[in-house]
Amino acid sequence: MKVYALVGKSGTGKSYRALTLSYEKNIEAIIDDGLLIKGNRILGGKSAKRQATSVTAVKTALFLDDNHKNEVKNKIKESNLKSILILGTSDRMVQKISKAIGLDEIHEYIYI
Repeated sequence: MKVYALVGKSGTGKSYRALTLSYEKNIEAIIDDGLLIKGNRILGGKSAKRQATSVTAVKTALFLDDNHKNEVKNKIKESNLKSILILGTSDRMVQKISKAIGLDEIHEYIYI
């Protein structure tokens, strides 16, 4: 699977830009704040934005909960994806997410 990363500080429009970027590069799915998204549909995961504290939000975004992580890993396998875009605030963050959910090394980093 080809793995892409979109990296930028909070509030820079990563989620907004991800849709256009996915279309331009023919990327099938997006990992954004704990969610696996394909097209306009959430395939799995849970939103970090809906967590009660910033600590639990970070844990959710990084897939530190085994049930959450396994759900998304299974959905990725079931969907037979050939490409995926991971959104994060740093190279380290997207690398941790990629490793946590069992993806290949990141093929390309895009900065915003």
